[in-house]
Amino acid sequence: MKILACSDFHGNVETASMLAEVCSKGEFSLILVAGDITHLGPPEVGRKIIGILLETGKPVLHVPGNMDPPSLHEDLKDLGVSLHGRGVTVEGLAFVGAGFECGVSEALRDGVKQLGGRRPDIVLTHAPPYNTSVDLAWSGAHVGCEELAEFIFKYKPKLSVCGHIHEARGTDWLGETLICNPGPASRGFYAEVFLEGEVKVFLKSLKR
Repeated sequence: MKILACSDFHGNVETASMLAEVCSKGEFSLILVAGDITHLGPPEVGRKIIGILLETGKPVLHVPGNMDPPSLHEDLKDLGVSLHGRGVTVEGLAFVGAGFECGVSEALRDGVKQLGGRRPDIVLTHAPPYNTSVDLAWSGAHVGCEELAEFIFKYKPKLSVCGHIHEARGTDWLGETLICNPGPASRGFYAEVFLEGEVKVFLKSLKR
């Protein structure tokens, strides 16, 4: 499976159109969106961004970020893209997700329950796991989510995709799990993920 992973659009509709074009040309199977598609709303902008990504004809899985109003999460439910508190399978791979910031344990447990207790292959969150290179703020402090780190150590998914910390774009390992923060899409950043045996992540930019 080839996945396009992105996060933190902060209302940048133009970037959504460019990423949709990348997806259409690149034989991707799925698009993961790790939150903050708006900058405190309005929900209509977030719906437009998700709509553009859905026009690729590829499945889109999304979790809300801390800069997305709660009404956006509700507004997108009819599109079938929400992974917050859910567990779904796509092409044989199991996904769970939790949005907003921390306090992710309940939503992730709900997702595992929906998978029938199956170990998730991929975890999608807005916040990064604690004590990794992708949760480092400019100050040098680790500002990620401890609950997420605990979940990862327990379930050992193949991949964790997150966002939130713009300055911490990159990859890292937490136990057996590869962590990917693709960087803010508002600045043209995204990642290509390959899941065929070994998981591989390539950080990309729309800027030439």
